[in-house]
Amino acid sequence: MSVLAANTSDTAYAINVESSSGSFKGVQERDKQNNSKVYVNISSSPTLYTQVRTYGNRNTATYHNETKGITATVQRGVPSSITNYCYENRQSNYTYVLAKVRFRSNSSATGAVKGVWSPDSTKNYTVVN
Repeated sequence: MSVLAANTSDTAYAINVESSSGSFKGVQERDKQNNSKVYVNISSSPTLYTQVRTYGNRNTATYHNETKGITATVQRGVPSSITNYCYENRQSNYTYVLAKVRFRSNSSATGAVKGVWSPDSTKNYTVVN
């Protein structure tokens, strides 16, 4: 577990998601400064559950899915912690990476997903993967 959780402030997001057969839609990246879980809280969505992935740039121009188990499923209204390897897979000699979350519906329903997220966390909420 992390000694310090540096980037724990919540950032609000509102994004339109595709169906479970579509692509994941992402939010603006943020600095991830330790190996804690990514925090996500979905306040509204077209379905009770939403598929979420965490991506890190490994200090390169390309983002990689760093979600443990490839995809996490987050329940609307439940503060959730997503296990990821964004920080662990960064290039050596870097103290942070950029991380972002991407969302997709858990069914054929599409629509807006809203809530807050942070790349670092001071504690574990409901661990979803």
